[in-house]
Amino acid sequence: MARFLRWLGVSLGLGLSMGIGLGGGCAAGGSGRPGSGGDGGEGGSGNGGPVGPGGGGVGGFDGGVGGGGPACAKFTAEAKQAPAAMLTVLDASASMNKSSKWGTAQLAIKSAIDKDVFDTMSLGLTVFPSSFANPPPCICDTLGVDQATCNALLAPGVSCGVSVLPQVPVAPAGQDKTNASTGVRRQMYDWLVGHPPLSNGDDGSPIYDALRAGYESLKSENIARRMLVLITDGGFSCTSLSSPTRPGYPDDYGCLDWEYPSNVNDLIAGARNDPNKPIFTFIVGVPGSNSTGVAIDGFATPPYNMLLALSTYAVSGSPDTVDPTCSKDATFSQGAAAPAKPCHIDLSSGNSFNADALAQAIADVRGKALGCVYDLPPPPPGEQIDKTQVNVNLTLDGALQNLKKRSDLLDLCAGDGCWDYTSDGKVQLLGKACESLGAATDAKVDIQVGCETILK
Repeated sequence: MARFLRWLGVSLGLGLSMGIGLGGGCAAGGSGRPGSGGDGGEGGSGNGGPVGPGGGGVGGFDGGVGGGGPACAKFTAEAKQAPAAMLTVLDASASMNKSSKWGTAQLAIKSAIDKDVFDTMSLGLTVFPSSFANPPPCICDTLGVDQATCNALLAPGVSCGVSVLPQVPVAPAGQDKTNASTGVRRQMYDWLVGHPPLSNGDDGSPIYDALRAGYESLKSENIARRMLVLITDGGFSCTSLSSPTRPGYPDDYGCLDWEYPSNVNDLIAGARNDPNKPIFTFIVGVPGSNSTGVAIDGFATPPYNMLLALSTYAVSGSPDTVDPTCSKDATFSQGAAAPAKPCHIDLSSGNSFNADALAQAIADVRGKALGCVYDLPPPPPGEQIDKTQVNVNLTLDGALQNLKKRSDLLDLCAGDGCWDYTSDGKVQLLGKACESLGAATDAKVDIQVGCETILK
């Protein structure tokens, strides 16, 4: 294996709450609009009829909108999105010790998971490689020795072992942060601090097996949504030790040790398309993940463009959440160039890679997987929700924005944000509103019912 000198996030439970108010069609201020306080406005939205009890949402009405709410919104209810689990799969190959990548990853993961928006999620950590394995026969053949002699010569082996279970099992995060004495966040922090990358000079990168183990772990979770976030500097090796055997590209020893990207794409797409427990995969590439087959930091790299491979993995993992301007239609072939705009989160440039950037990338993954669609919680007994009397307020990091409902279905609200109903009657944030929601550290969506809908 050339690793003897080579390198080796639908919707999330973002602690979003919705305040829902019910009441008569009264006016707030002189305009008949909630909080507008002045000139007359547009007419009601006119779409949909009353929504009866039942349907989506959790939580109950507690009476009153609280201080500052419009008089026509007389009741509130709190709802949260479906719970979700996020398993971080982190590359700990020898090359991650270079260019401060490991220390940066430690700081970034701590910073990201300590955000309040992860309180309602379940979190876990898988790190690879986790152990050594006996060298494959192809290395022994190259050295001209039998397997036993080869094992002794190359002890403790090659760094291609993968733990079947996560190093930190998936568990609800709650409000305990990494500085607490207990909790899954603290466990993740302690593991990262106490375990440097596994290496005896080789650069094994058993990413395929780490992904497969991660998917099996997530499938065992009884939770509504599942996502896996891979953070890597490239590689994808140890194929020559696969069981059952997978084909691969040859390395410097003649071992078929570099993964075929087609096999990786099939694995990722298969997890997403699972009919019972789909898992969405997000890819973050750090420095080294822009390799092209030339050695980096003394470690060999796969004989193809890694940016292209990672980009296709991102599309296979979550096609609906990749940047719409990325090279989504790019397909892999060994001699193909890098995509014009990769679809994964590309931090391969040294200038773009730091703890803040990686922490933001992890938070962005959460936002992309979160989605921006919300159920209307059930009204109190005997009440109904008039869909022409629904308004949406968005608070991001303490800043309040009163969103308007779009009037034109062709309006994407890219510049200012808006909302509309989905075909099945749910509330969906659109354009800038949804984009900003995903990037926010602290976010809250308030839906007020009882005041005439403000139209854009």
